[in-house]
Amino acid sequence: MIKYILHGGETKRNSIHNKNFFKEMVKGVKMPRILVVCFSKPKKTWPEEFEWEKKKFTHIKKKIEFILADDDPEIFSKQVKRADTIYIKGGDNRLLIDKIKKTNNLEKLFRGKIVAGSSAGANVLSKYYYVRGKKRIEKGMGILPIKVFVHYSKKWAKEFKSLKEYKEDLEIYKIPETKYLIIRK
Repeated sequence: MIKYILHGGETKRNSIHNKNFFKEMVKGVKMPRILVVCFSKPKKTWPEEFEWEKKKFTHIKKKIEFILADDDPEIFSKQVKRADTIYIKGGDNRLLIDKIKKTNNLEKLFRGKIVAGSSAGANVLSKYYYVRGKKRIEKGMGILPIKVFVHYSKKWAKEFKSLKEYKEDLEIYKIPETKYLIIRK
């Protein structure tokens, strides 16, 4: 079983939903090892992004080991196997997909893990997603056979409908900023 946690974006906002999102990533894990995937950002910023993400867990009263994901597919595979939680942070969808797709058998590697994706991290896990900034539908990795619309608000209802009607009929989720949902597979 894999526990997927899909987040609508804006994890930096101070909200109870964001705090609960980060708690959910370690729920049921005694001494969690969290692999932080920063592939959606330029590589030179990864150390800074990594430190920023670690701070978002300070309200959790557990000893957590954090691991910065390596973009070498062989090393990344080993890191995923070792981790309890894989946290795929938001950023640039294409950067993220280009890096993560180089790793074979991701769904198999995710078995028994908690996999959390925020914004681009949720998009990459889905089959299709809507990109507000580009006003178009793009294809994710399809690890989850779903469609997602992150950063959703009512003003995007027309675009949500176009995503819903796009290609095959799949389960579709609209995820507002700071909100999240859980899918067990």
